[in-house]
Amino acid sequence: MPPTPTPPRSPVPQTQTIRLVCLTTTLPDAAKQGRIPPREAKTAARYPTGAEGFTLPQLRKPPRFTQIILAEDCTCEGLDTARPLPDPDAIPAGRASQSAGQTYIPQAKDAPESPGFSTVSAERALIHTASLNDRNYGTWHGQALRDLPPDALNALLHDPDFAPPEGESLNQFHARIGAWLTTASQGEMAEAEPDAANLSNGSPSRTGPDASSGKQPRTPSGTSARTVLLIARPAVVRALATHILQGGVDMATRLDIAPETTSLFTHHAGNWRVRALSVP
Repeated sequence: MPPTPTPPRSPVPQTQTIRLVCLTTTLPDAAKQGRIPPREAKTAARYPTGAEGFTLPQLRKPPRFTQIILAEDCTCEGLDTARPLPDPDAIPAGRASQSAGQTYIPQAKDAPESPGFSTVSAERALIHTASLNDRNYGTWHGQALRDLPPDALNALLHDPDFAPPEGESLNQFHARIGAWLTTASQGEMAEAEPDAANLSNGSPSRTGPDASSGKQPRTPSGTSARTVLLIARPAVVRALATHILQGGVDMATRLDIAPETTSLFTHHAGNWRVRALSVP
């Protein structure tokens, strides 16, 4: 009697792990002066270049970012996006062993080199997005709070459904940030960004060394792990944390996310977790 053929094994579904490292910028100068920031105002963060940066206890080792997402109302010092990415075939033979396993680190021209720390895949995309901008205050951008009518100021400060003319309410702002996070958790970060822009070298958007073949870096356990750096204003990171914790805008008022700090969110098996908040 011929042996019964063994049925083919079903492929094991691959679970993607996302580590979202959030770096907050400074506060707008106008906000410190009691004004709603002008629409064109940008705030700045600094990309760490020394061993003290991005050192979170929740990460076993310094992160190797596969992608950087920058809100359009922010800038980041130390991200040299105008410099062309190096050609791996052009690495001198004498440096081949030293460069093996290391990737390009975008740094300020006067920053000291720190090989192997907070590295970024040489084929990763830098994504600019308006989806993670701070709240849109419409025609009120640039206005001093003291110049607003008392009833309008009261609504702005206490009614989460109130939207300034041509702007968005606090609830709408949180819904926008939450929608981005939901979309990002369902696929590639770049797919959540219809306005994604590549680096100046014109290479296509990629998310890792094997992106051209559609593969993702895998951990020994077979999961797909991606570490993404997000640079945005504190209010945006606070909204992300609130969405992950399944809270409303009232919860956001109880979370302090300081400027120029780092937070860590992870996504695995369909769930987001808050791992660290506002680490100096």
